[in-house]
Parts: sequence; C-alpha cells; structure tokens
Amino acid sequence: MNDHYSKHAAAALEHPRVPLYFAHAMHQVLSAKGWFTLRRPMLAGMTALCFRMSVHRQLHPDSATAYNWAAEHYVAADLIGIIASQGAGFNFSPTFPLYQKQAIAEIRRSLEQGTGVVCWKDRFVVITRCDDERQLFFYKEEASAPERELPYDQFGRNESPYWYGQIYEGQIRKDIVQVIRESFIQAVYKAEVHDLMLPEAQYACGLKAYDAMLQALAGKTYDAAGVYETLLFYAGLKQDAAAYAREASQYWPEAEGVAEHYAALAAVYNEITGTLIQKPVQAPESPCSIDEESLLPLLREAQRIETAAIQSIRLLLREPIENRFHDVGLR
Repeated sequence: MNDHYSKHAAAALEHPRVPLYFAHAMHQVLSAKGWFTLRRPMLAGMTALCFRMSVHRQLHPDSATAYNWAAEHYVAADLIGIIASQGAGFNFSPTFPLYQKQAIAEIRRSLEQGTGVVCWKDRFVVITRCDDERQLFFYKEEASAPERELPYDQFGRNESPYWYGQIYEGQIRKDIVQVIRESFIQAVYKAEVHDLMLPEAQYACGLKAYDAMLQALAGKTYDAAGVYETLLFYAGLKQDAAAYAREASQYWPEAEGVAEHYAALAAVYNEITGTLIQKPVQAPESPCSIDEESLLPLLREAQRIETAAIQSIRLLLREPIENRFHDVGLR
C-alpha cells in the first residue's frame, strides 16, 4: 500500500463485525446450492451490494435499508448469472392476503427443490425449510444461527410495513473477470446516481451521502441512535468493499490501485467505529452521545478517499463507462 495511506494502517488491524445485510442472506442460499463458491465479500462486491450508500438527511436508523430492494436485488442476482424472481409490497395493502398466499406457495415449491428463500423479517433472513403439517416455515438470520419458527399466516406480517421475498431458480455461468469489471462500473453508478425511489429532500445517495452526514453532524440535526447504526452499518460495507477489491485484484491485477483506495477507506471507517464505541449510544430513555468533533474530520477523510476510489475506477474503465453516455448503470 502507498505511504499516503500508512497513517490509517493501524486502524485496519482489528475489524468490527460486519452487520448483517442482504449479501449475507444471498450468500447463505447460493453457497448451500453450490452456485457461488467464493467468500461472502466476493459476492458482496460482484453483485455491487457493498458499494451502495444512502442516508436519511437526519441520519434516521432506516438509512441502512432505505433503497429500492426489488431493483437492486434483481440486478445483484443478474450480475453473477443467477436467475431470480421476487415479490414485495406493503402488508397493510388490501391485496396483501392474495400476495401472501401466492408467496407461501412459491416458497414451499422452492424449498421442495432444495433451495432456500431470502425474505424480510425486519431484516433479511433465509427460510430454510417448512413443516406443512404444523404450517410453519423455519428461518435463519445467518448460517450459524439457530432456526426460528415463522407460521405461514405470519409471513410478511412484520413490525415494519413491508414484505419481501427473493427465490433463486438457476444459474448461468459468467466469466469472473467480466463480472468484476462490471461490478466496478456499477460502483461508479451507485456513487453518482440518486436512487429514484428516495425523495431527495429526505435522503442522499452515493458520494452525496457524505455531504448530508457532514451537514447533519455539524448542525446537530441528527438522530443519535441513527448515527450509531448508520455508521456501523456502512463501516461493515466498506470492510466488504476492501476485502472484495483486494481479492478481485488477484483475478484482475489492473484493479490493484482501486484496492488500495478501498483498503484506506475501510481503515478510516474502523477509526469511525472506534469513536462510536468509545462513546456508545445510551439507553433509549437517556440522552444519546455522539462525538461530532471526532467524527467530522474522519468523515471528510472518508469522503476524500472514496471519491478518489471512484475516480480511479472511472480512469481504469474509461472506455466502457464513456460508451454508456448518460447511463453508467446500463449494461
């Protein structure tokens, strides 16, 4: 790694645990089927899931899951050659019972074929098996976790008003270097384009998320518990991005420069994590404590490094990116 990044090296020695997100559930299913044999960070990167960034402008706790699930998860599967179908909606909709009935039937059919199903249970989990006699699904929050029960009639009835499920149906083999190149192009797209599902007055996406975080912290207009959850979550994603870029450069050596940027970025986020852990959020009934003076310079440094990472990808993949004109995400 360049000496330019050496001041962050110590912060990268100890990584906090990566919070669970969609890539964990997707990897659990695909690895069990033998459809993806690499480590989870490789899946997170090849699907571009670890490059996503969106925040509420007051840093509410929903920042981590505020994005277009259907669109991003479909693209994630498609990028690595996985044929997938999915359903989503609101559980307060009058038509929800009909969608629920259909979803239960499709989930049972997938389980009969030996394929788990990713669904939303106030986080992304994997339905692993069912018991028709007892009318129960069994699900796991991660591969090593114990199974939990989910009655059929409670599918989609979550604390949050959403229901979601993604079913994997098959695989098309793809060249890994081409997948890696495309994943980095998608990283540029996610960094530069706002998610159309999110109102810009309330949310910021990609590199603009840094401006929103800096403004909220400087103006003290943030939700403290949300700051804690959001930054810990994105610290985990930056870890995955760094691990992915490092491993991807073994398949595509031209990406080594990009990997250096993401290693430095992950190191800064480890420093951010250390700041948050030193001043933890208190119990809900107590005032929350966030050290803005420590976080602001670290976030500015993270913004600088991630901007440089995206610029390095743009330079490396200049021709295919320019050939897409106004739509970098177009494949």
